[in-house]
Amino acid sequence: MKRAIFYRLLVLSAVAIVICSVLSAAFFSMYTRDRTRDWLVRLTLAVAAGYDARADAAALSRAAGGLRVTIVAPDGTVLDDSEADAGRMENHAGREEIEHARLGRPTVAVRDSHTLGRSFMYAAVETPDGNVLRLAYDYAGVLSNMAVQLPGVLAAAGAALVLAIFLAGRFSRAVTTPLEKVMALLAPDNLETMTPAGPEPAAAPAESPTYYEIEHMMRSIRRLLGNIAQSHRSLLAEREKIESILSNMAEGFVLIDGQKKILLCNQSAKLFFGCREDVVSKDIFTLIRDPDIHRALDDALRHGRSSALDRETPGGLALHVSVSPAASGEAGADGPGTGTGATVMLLDITPARRLEAQKRDFFSNASHELKTPITSILGFSEMLSRRLITGEAERDEVLQRIETEARRMSGLIGDILTVSDLESRRAPPDSQRFDFADVVREAVDSVSPVRGGAAVEIAAEVESVPVRANRRQLHELCVNLIENAVKYNKPGGRVHITLQAAGRTAVLVVRDTGIGIPPEHQARVFERFFRVDAGRDKKVGGTGLGLSIVKHIVNLYGGEISLQSQKDVGTRIEVRMPVAEEAPGSC
Repeated sequence: MKRAIFYRLLVLSAVAIVICSVLSAAFFSMYTRDRTRDWLVRLTLAVAAGYDARADAAALSRAAGGLRVTIVAPDGTVLDDSEADAGRMENHAGREEIEHARLGRPTVAVRDSHTLGRSFMYAAVETPDGNVLRLAYDYAGVLSNMAVQLPGVLAAAGAALVLAIFLAGRFSRAVTTPLEKVMALLAPDNLETMTPAGPEPAAAPAESPTYYEIEHMMRSIRRLLGNIAQSHRSLLAEREKIESILSNMAEGFVLIDGQKKILLCNQSAKLFFGCREDVVSKDIFTLIRDPDIHRALDDALRHGRSSALDRETPGGLALHVSVSPAASGEAGADGPGTGTGATVMLLDITPARRLEAQKRDFFSNASHELKTPITSILGFSEMLSRRLITGEAERDEVLQRIETEARRMSGLIGDILTVSDLESRRAPPDSQRFDFADVVREAVDSVSPVRGGAAVEIAAEVESVPVRANRRQLHELCVNLIENAVKYNKPGGRVHITLQAAGRTAVLVVRDTGIGIPPEHQARVFERFFRVDAGRDKKVGGTGLGLSIVKHIVNLYGGEISLQSQKDVGTRIEVRMPVAEEAPGSC
């Protein structure tokens, strides 16, 4: 811009200098011509005043300062000429200056001389004897005078051009320097670091001429840029906040425009639909291909209606999909940001579905488990009340069966209450510090090693490990693990129990040589009421809640439980629990 202004000013100045030089030379030449005419007339009159009929043209020429003098008779015959042979000269009666001189009006005429072949300025006056005295001055015309002035004109034009170059450069710098500063402020890096406009600083001495209008405009632009920079930073902060919120949302969110082009899509939405590529600016079909969702989107875009539906993804996730109309941010009929669009909100309801299924299974299993002993008790009680059993031995057997079923039902209800209590607690109750080894030994003593008439060997290798927990809960944990190892063991089998400290962790391992668990069932053995072999469980008196209780107790104390099992070889269950922290000053 500076170069363009400089060149244009320079060209303008050069044209102005040329025009002024030409006009000045022309006006000066015309002025010189008019002065020369006046001077020639006065000189002619002065020479005519001293005219003597006996004087010749050469003498009069000397009196006129060497100008050409011609004496013409009244009939136009040239009587004498100071520079030419009068006898060879044509009649001058028709010459303009001769005709006007005879009328008493001194006149100046400019023309080429046919006799000498040069251009002259002529002035003529009538003498007392009737002749005409004419003086001729060499005059080449206005252009000739301009040519004579050309060196001076060129010198003046050159000086003016140099001055014009200096002034054009100074003016272009004065105009463009503020603009260049503003352009530098418009750079992206400067825009992000620019502070909002404050009070105008005091004017500093300028290195180049300044102009009020330009400076005022630049100050306004700088204030505007400061406000724009502040708005830009605010928008960036809001954008980062929105992107952070969207990216950290567990729910999926998608915003589309009226042409079903994706404007926003967070990571959760892409994960739900198994999409890894960037889908922004692409068609919604790239992300979602479910026809029901597309119908809901059409309904939102065309009729402005919201919809909600539940869908399952190919990956097995259950999603609650909410589709609502929304402004897409594009330009609409009512101005910017009013274009029609739609939002898709995706909520993962898989855990809720699983919880509902678990609740259904729990009530179904609990009802089924309770129904069997209650039916048995009711049946045997009815038999006794109707005196259908008369023998003393049979009556004792029925009473024994009723007691067994009642104990089984009581144990089942007790286990259900225990599971419910553990699920409802967030912190262990009544924690105290004790030796985990003592609890393991008590659990071993309380479990009968005889099942089905066959004894199972129980061996325990424990070391002292202090823990802080509820003693009854850990006792129940150990009893359930050891009882399971005995119940599902083979006749003459073996149960091996170890307890040791590993750093800040107590490691309890219960290993048996029993029937084992098939691989396809190992992931579910900690579920409530799950049984690998329901018939065997009922025979040995299992409720299906033992390992579920164990897992809840371990989770309650922030521990870990793992299972390794091989069918017909045995099962190994490892429990890792945090040990008690040392009290300050303890030994």
